[in-house]
Amino acid sequence: MKVTGAALAIVVLSSTSTLAQTPRLIGTSHSWSTWKGYENKSASCYVYSDASLKKPENLDHGRVTLFVRRLNRGKVRTEASLQVGYKLAPMVVRLTVDGKRFTMIPRRSFAWLRRSEREAEFVRALEKGRTAVLEATSQRGNATTYSFPLKGFTAAMRKARQECR
Repeated sequence: MKVTGAALAIVVLSSTSTLAQTPRLIGTSHSWSTWKGYENKSASCYVYSDASLKKPENLDHGRVTLFVRRLNRGKVRTEASLQVGYKLAPMVVRLTVDGKRFTMIPRRSFAWLRRSEREAEFVRALEKGRTAVLEATSQRGNATTYSFPLKGFTAAMRKARQECR
């Protein structure tokens, strides 16, 4: 796991606010890590994991990362996002967690859940699930599939909740 790349990705994903300091690693659990930074003097925590499987293997996918950001305010308490190493086609990204389906909306090399009211349901699915599988299409038309093992997600998210209350 590349710590520098993760810190950069977190800074890029937090485009709605400027971070007052570089995020720091506060814990890891299997392939998931927890990071803490500050947005407008308020603590902000993230959990992320890189894809363990990228298909088709003959393509250069770049770094493919699934993030969940813990929010301190508002009705919705998390924000899930995806970052890939190429531009996504302007069509939905499908995400399945042990058979439960979610839809993400892409923009350039990022994607977010289509409906924010499903954020809590998505996090619960990640906490209870074994594998998240993501299907996307590149701007060039390549169909891609990514797998994220979920072992360690619950512990990483628990750490994020403790650190950013």
